[in-house]
Amino acid sequence: MQLTEAISLIQKGIVPHSSPQTWADLGAGNGLFSEALFSILLPGSTIHAVDLYTQPNLQHHPSIIFHQADFLKDKLPIPTLDGILMANSLHYVQEQVACIKKLKTHLRNGIGVFILVEYDTDRGNQWVPFPVSFARAQSIFDDAGFSKIEKIGERQSMYRRDSIYAALISLPIASKR
Repeated sequence: MQLTEAISLIQKGIVPHSSPQTWADLGAGNGLFSEALFSILLPGSTIHAVDLYTQPNLQHHPSIIFHQADFLKDKLPIPTLDGILMANSLHYVQEQVACIKKLKTHLRNGIGVFILVEYDTDRGNQWVPFPVSFARAQSIFDDAGFSKIEKIGERQSMYRRDSIYAALISLPIASKR
């Protein structure tokens, strides 16, 4: 996927703000979606790119801070967030509802959001061991206490016959987590 395609996929999920925001990209990989966020958010915004293995080459983006960590097991060295982006990372998590409940504690109360990018399939394989179709995502995030999930983008996968979707997930107003 190219940067312009990543931007197009998630752009509708970034609500315009009058001030900079703080986001995390969990399972950042090569940093493609961190760069997409950087391109969309206001100047002065900060993106915490978290990945278990890969440190993307993002020196030209000082607003993107890399953390080598396991977002499932490690205490994440990140502040309160306006949003969490998970692009093709939730399908590696077996206990998805528990994971989302844990990550939800990092969101700014009442206004924090998730953007999820996943394959729209229920068929797993070695690369997508715990698939998260859009219907499954609705169930996961509902069980984790989120009130709204909306599909904001979709494109054909170049590796699978399935499509890739992006979804915006929000908490109820004044959520008590």
